[in-house]
Amino acid sequence: MSSKVTFAFDNNPLGVYHAGQVISGTAELTTDRPKTIRSIFITINGYGETRWQESVEKPGDDGKTKKSMETHTTTEIYYSSDKYVYGQSGGSQLELPKGKFVFPFHTTIPPNAPTSFNGSHGQIKHEVTLTIDRSVRYNNIFKQCFTVILPHDLNTKRENAQPLKRIEEKSFWWGSIFGANKPMVMDVSTSYSGYVPGQKIHFHMVLDNQSDVQCQDVKVRLLKNVTYRANSTNKEQLKSTESRIADMHCGEVVKHNKAQFDEYLLVPPTTPSTVGERDPIRVSYTLRFIAKTFRFHGGGDLVVDFPVTIGTLPLLGSGEDKGPGKTASSNGSVNSYPGAPIFQEDVSDEQFESNTFKPRYPVYTFGQPGNAANGAPAATPSLYPRAEDTPPVAPLPYAPNPVTPVAKPTAPGPQKIPPYPTNSPAPVSAAAAPGGGHFEVLGFSIPPGYQPTPSAPGAASPAGIGWK
Repeated sequence: MSSKVTFAFDNNPLGVYHAGQVISGTAELTTDRPKTIRSIFITINGYGETRWQESVEKPGDDGKTKKSMETHTTTEIYYSSDKYVYGQSGGSQLELPKGKFVFPFHTTIPPNAPTSFNGSHGQIKHEVTLTIDRSVRYNNIFKQCFTVILPHDLNTKRENAQPLKRIEEKSFWWGSIFGANKPMVMDVSTSYSGYVPGQKIHFHMVLDNQSDVQCQDVKVRLLKNVTYRANSTNKEQLKSTESRIADMHCGEVVKHNKAQFDEYLLVPPTTPSTVGERDPIRVSYTLRFIAKTFRFHGGGDLVVDFPVTIGTLPLLGSGEDKGPGKTASSNGSVNSYPGAPIFQEDVSDEQFESNTFKPRYPVYTFGQPGNAANGAPAATPSLYPRAEDTPPVAPLPYAPNPVTPVAKPTAPGPQKIPPYPTNSPAPVSAAAAPGGGHFEVLGFSIPPGYQPTPSAPGAASPAGIGWK
């Protein structure tokens, strides 16, 4: 390839920002041969996009119902900024010599910009784009995605700190055949309703299997629910997906037995729950407990679902959670944060069309040393990498824009001369005229010995201009 671009973010090697923060960096362009271009400009933008296809039945011209594929799509632009770094918009052709050119970029992310997301039927994308505007060829476009996180503090809503608890039971027709139709009872509870990636969801579960059906396995799953919205037709279209991002197996419970499970499920790096109500992509989570049984026993599995919230800032004191009803250790502080998070790529393998970028989300290292010393309250964690954690990098000299006007002191000068001749051209001899005795004025070929027609007396035409 004749050109390549390397993007670098200032004091932020991972390219992770929160909404409302200033993003800045450089784009280093390397070319191995000269190019004829019009301009080079850098765009920083953020947008949301959804698209999927569905099979629909519509009446045809003959009155019969026909199946066809219908595409539902929508696009929302959250912000966009352009800056010309070489040349100008609509400018004349320039020659870009071979070599290295460093161009800066800078903008402010809106405070309500949504969190980056990459899913099967849509994306929320934030990216920096460098475009080389070619005059006679296709443009050269280079892109670099970065992660934006809209802060979601779990402490802003009291319901996130409320424990989850439910008792469910299920009967099976298999037991009624033998005259003993006793149920399977599940009693499950958790400490909170809101968690952050890296945190353990401690749960207490008692499965009282009074039935004649064996429970093959007790499963606990964290499910990611995504709803995509499109406005491509007269009415709003919705599409929902469910994927499993965390899973654990507790074991079997035979009939006429009871088992107790005090375990935890670790929250992986994943998209925070959506805060906005009208976003084109909404993310929510379900904590599901399943008592798996044989299908032919009738009645299906015993399932208990809880809605949970995944945030970016944990609940105060939740780092010391040991399970429902268990007290925190005396060394911890109920008002402390677990420290600054690390940033890891999304655990999900879903992607929207050709977008292979994996956003990074904050992951808290609960229980590890160094987050809070001697039980002292830790500072509120930052949602992006700290500048002091990044080794300093020598600044690169920026490439100047060849068409940028140089600021000079303005002084009164002569009146501007029109771009056309105002006096009659001097006669040119055939020997001196180029091109076989002809010369050109404003693109017209003038024969030798040409003389303008004199103006009529009293005419308002300018002196020296006439037609012959």
